[in-house]
Amino acid sequence: MKIKNDNIEFKSEKYLEFIDITEEVEKIVKEAEVKNGSVLVYSTHTTLAICVNEKEKGICNDFKELMDKLIPNTAYYQHNDLNLRTENLVCQSGVSDCLNGHSHCTHLLMRNSETIPIIDGKLILGVWQRIFAIELDCSRKRKVIVQVSGI
Repeated sequence: MKIKNDNIEFKSEKYLEFIDITEEVEKIVKEAEVKNGSVLVYSTHTTLAICVNEKEKGICNDFKELMDKLIPNTAYYQHNDLNLRTENLVCQSGVSDCLNGHSHCTHLLMRNSETIPIIDGKLILGVWQRIFAIELDCSRKRKVIVQVSGI
């Protein structure tokens, strides 16, 4: 069995940005020379989700509206209350980066990874499916791990 580990690094621009990483994943799969197996696409961040879905503006806009209703960023979150919160207070660029309770709650409804089959050296995705990294917080540098395994 072959195993290839790689990563994709990028900087997101905004909250609920859908970043299409399909072509980067396909390139890594091709370089791995795996004919049959799978690829794991994994986010190393608790405020960046990985999701396979259709690439279509309406879906992205619908999702943003749904999240605004379910998990508004203006609601009270204990995670943001620095009078209560004493854990994990290492922030990238100041206290405001720690005030992202809505981002963490959104992530709890999503997932950190997707596993996609590889058959005859190609990713098996539906006709309209793409692999997205979805930013659940603000603009940040991000890293996604890609692990290809198979024969």
